Amino acid sequence: MKYLYYLFVLFTVILRRLVFQLVFVAIPLRKQLNNIVFNYHLQKGIPLKRLQERSPQRVEDGWKLHNHHSLDTGFIKYHKVSSIKYYLALSFWLLLDADAMADTYDVGFDKTIINGERKKWMPQFIKNKLQLDVKKYDACNIIGNTFDLGDRRADCPLFGFWSVFWWTLRNPAYNFNYKFNQMAQNGKEFQFIVFGRLFGWKEDGFVDDMQYYSWEFGRKV
Repeated sequence: MKYLYYLFVLFTVILRRLVFQLVFVAIPLRKQLNNIVFNYHLQKGIPLKRLQERSPQRVEDGWKLHNHHSLDTGFIKYHKVSSIKYYLALSFWLLLDADAMADTYDVGFDKTIINGERKKWMPQFIKNKLQLDVKKYDACNIIGNTFDLGDRRADCPLFGFWSVFWWTLRNPAYNFNYKFNQMAQNGKEFQFIVFGRLFGWKEDGFVDDMQYYSWEFGRKV
């Protein structure tokens, strides 16, 4: 089993390299990708925990979302999405992080680099770039991540190369986790511990009376 764990670590390293190259292809398309993926899940009733936590409410031309981080109401405009269109969009959407508070990066993470809590070796010119990205976030007139805001996240698009660079290295393809590692399994829970590490599904709370499970692969217990 320990060799399986080492293979997983190797796979993760390779995935990080691939994601870093492809995420810059997906970022310019993120508005369309988010709308397609969210529409398909809501139209088909396919559970997506992070989205369902925003209590989507059907309105005439889409869905209203309850924002967890501010009073800004989120919104997803309705349009019919075919399965082919969904899976094509999903292949790129998985590379992004719809939970990032600054659209494509995380301001809190940037601040830990700027103040020296992380990566103390970071050159000052990169810290200056990160500081500019923090200022862009502070100037934004809406607050929330893409799950909070839906299409409205695009009202204040945020991008900074170095912020995206470091955030992607830390959280590569995090939408993959939200799609496949948080599932409504309903009775399919299983888990086992090998060499003090947990493998399998564990309970991850309820949303709309539906039990969700999160996938763990090799976490220390």
